[in-house]
Amino acid sequence: MVSLASTSCKKNSTPTKTALGFGDISYFAKATGTAVKTAAIKSNSILSDQVDVDWVSATIYIEKISFVGNGSNQIDTTISVERKINLFSSDALAGIIQLPTGSYKDVKVKLLLRKSPKSDLAFYLKGTFMNLQGQQDSLLVASSYPFEVNLGITDITINASDKYKAIFSFDLDKGLTGISTASLQTARSRESYNHPINYVIWKGGSQDEPFYDQVVANWQNVASVIVSKE
Repeated sequence: MVSLASTSCKKNSTPTKTALGFGDISYFAKATGTAVKTAAIKSNSILSDQVDVDWVSATIYIEKISFVGNGSNQIDTTISVERKINLFSSDALAGIIQLPTGSYKDVKVKLLLRKSPKSDLAFYLKGTFMNLQGQQDSLLVASSYPFEVNLGITDITINASDKYKAIFSFDLDKGLTGISTASLQTARSRESYNHPINYVIWKGGSQDEPFYDQVVANWQNVASVIVSKE
């Protein structure tokens, strides 16, 4: 279990009530939408508008999480996570967030993903897909560049005497939305003497990377968060 220190601050321009305490929220991160497909579904997906990938591994590096919202009190909290998280772990605890007590609406939540000092990438996904020739090829999707994922919570009530759980879910099936099997096979690839060919969508420098901007834009729909009382 990792206990994380949080920082709360009030905006001077908005009068708010003083919080009577803080509530603890255990937060988790997990992948969804990655169930193994049947052979028939795989075959039918080849000519679809989106490539169908069986992800075999997925990690992200979260540097910070922020919460901003108003209600009976004000939330303006940023926590430092600085942790590589395996999205295929079975509900592995990522840490503890402390938020001021109160009732809030339309809370803005941001995840800052970036490359770690130890070279862990912002995200690193590996999987396989069936190419147009009916053979299995592999795919690597990764980023060394920092970016924010914007999320939201409609309603949340925090009581100091209660325990809460926040589930950050990542639907990896949405990561390649709008990229077909045919177009993916034009991406940068690492040819090998035998199959599979390894296709790559990975931005690590200033050069243009086909499909990278589209993948990063898709991440705004990949992630979601739900907070519930334990």
